[in-house]
Amino acid sequence: MTRARKEWWASVAKRRDEHLIKLLKANVPWREFEEVIRAQEKELMREARTPAERLHIQRLSMPVLITEAYARRLKWAEFGPLLRRCQRLGFADITHRIEVACCFVQALPSFPEKAPQAFAMLDGVEQTLKRIRKSHYLRREGMQGIAHARAVAASAGLKPDWKRSPGNAGQRSA
Repeated sequence: MTRARKEWWASVAKRRDEHLIKLLKANVPWREFEEVIRAQEKELMREARTPAERLHIQRLSMPVLITEAYARRLKWAEFGPLLRRCQRLGFADITHRIEVACCFVQALPSFPEKAPQAFAMLDGVEQTLKRIRKSHYLRREGMQGIAHARAVAASAGLKPDWKRSPGNAGQRSA
């Protein structure tokens, strides 16, 4: 990567961070938040030189939207399309994959019927982390995040083996 591209990527990171801080301080409604993040994404994509750079910019925007959707306790109608888009685009790196999976599991009290999908996603991330050497900081921090997400879900009565059906609404399966 040339020095100019490294500087451009550094400017992208700085602009994204500054923009996000302004948005969070302004406490804008969800629709406006999403529109502004996507508008910045489109602006940055116009500056990108290659399809790979454009895809990476899209991948960087999705965890921000997922995390904010979780923080605002959005219902599945809003959260689901974000998650599907994130999965379709792929993840920028393992930290984004961990963040999205943990937010999905922790958001389950708003849509408990999605528990099997959420825990499957979390299990996939956990398996990926287990392939990293034990002493690596990403493995330690990722596993701590996963343990926290499982604890949050468990405190809401949701566990990996939990299934909802009309006959046992609100009960865990044996």
